[in-house]
Amino acid sequence: MCVSYLGFVFLIWFPGVLHAQSAAEPCPAPVLNGGYLVPKQDTYPDKTAVTYACDNGLKPAVEGWWATSTCQNGRWSHEPQCIDENYCLPPTITNGKYTENRNVQGQTIDITCNEGYEVKDRLITATCINQTWSSLPVCERSNNACVEPPQIPHAVILERYQEVFAANSRVRYGCKTGYTPNGRNTEIVTCSSGQWNGVPTCRK
Repeated sequence: MCVSYLGFVFLIWFPGVLHAQSAAEPCPAPVLNGGYLVPKQDTYPDKTAVTYACDNGLKPAVEGWWATSTCQNGRWSHEPQCIDENYCLPPTITNGKYTENRNVQGQTIDITCNEGYEVKDRLITATCINQTWSSLPVCERSNNACVEPPQIPHAVILERYQEVFAANSRVRYGCKTGYTPNGRNTEIVTCSSGQWNGVPTCRK
């Protein structure tokens, strides 16, 4: 009797769990100035794709004269946007980001590299000329930055994983239960001139 009751409870509970795991948030209609959406709705279920185009003199902020964006658990895969047709499309800056400026020479961007990276050839700006960016700055790993810290037996790194660490970054190791840092080494290592200093060993 007890087994039958538990089976009944499981049958009722299990579909509810599946529903909770599969439920995804809908997306509100994006605000699109200077353009129109197809289909036009107040809200869109998850995984719904919308197509949009822009009015005369404008274009989507992605490649092509029309674009598609998809609802992904409450967020759009890219926010639909219309920009001046003479503007350049927003660039992708690997290992960096940019801020947009406007001046009498045209639309320009200033590049800032992520920690551990620096601009190549000291080029930090780009200008939009005839819908094309002049030479885009490149962010490359700094000579003083370090790659990921070395792996040591019986230890883990207690920091968020990243491929590059800026100079003077400090990273802490944690020895697994039953092990402690060996000798005069400490659990803290420091990035200096592209090398990790003070890497510990863990002993019982």
